[in-house]
Amino acid sequence: MGLDGTDAFAANAENDEKARACVDPARGASLLWVWAQEWLERRVIGESTRRNNEGFVRNHLVPRLRTKPLAGLARRDFEKFAKDIHGCGAGLAAATVNDRMVLVAAVLEAAVVDKRIPDNPARGILISRRDALAVDEDELPTPTEVDLIAEHIAPQYRLTDYLQSGTGQRPSEALAFSVECRRPRLRQGPLAVQRQGPPSGLPDGLLAP
Repeated sequence: MGLDGTDAFAANAENDEKARACVDPARGASLLWVWAQEWLERRVIGESTRRNNEGFVRNHLVPRLRTKPLAGLARRDFEKFAKDIHGCGAGLAAATVNDRMVLVAAVLEAAVVDKRIPDNPARGILISRRDALAVDEDELPTPTEVDLIAEHIAPQYRLTDYLQSGTGQRPSEALAFSVECRRPRLRQGPLAVQRQGPPSGLPDGLLAP
């Protein structure tokens, strides 16, 4: 037999009380950034992912929530945190902020499982992606400016300059391209990224003005 609204509320309240009774206040006194570092050290992840996560904790989480103990965190702290790292101070893109908040929520969820806090105040906090700004065409480099950039950077990065300006690739995608990725007798069309690393050379004709 299902519970009505009053009974369901009472049951949830009772469960919350039980969860709080199981929490050790002393363990909840750990600072968030200390717990986050301990959590990262225990994770089995790739080295590049570890460096990326540690950089986020060091550059964003620590400066803003350094003095906050786990038990002293509220949902509003993480709502403000997400807004701050998306704002003019840090300027992270909405998609990046949401990706990082999934990480933060995982850190707090581990604290719940470890009986340090009764619930996860960071769970489900995301920011809207509807406020993306349109590209200002006046800020896009002209073909002449692209050529000028290519003339003044190291030869191994000239291909990256043209790939980004002509295809809109991200820096990591353009840097992963090399001459081995070019298909025979094909100078236009999709480019398949086959291996990571800086470009090892320039395809003939691709960079001709």
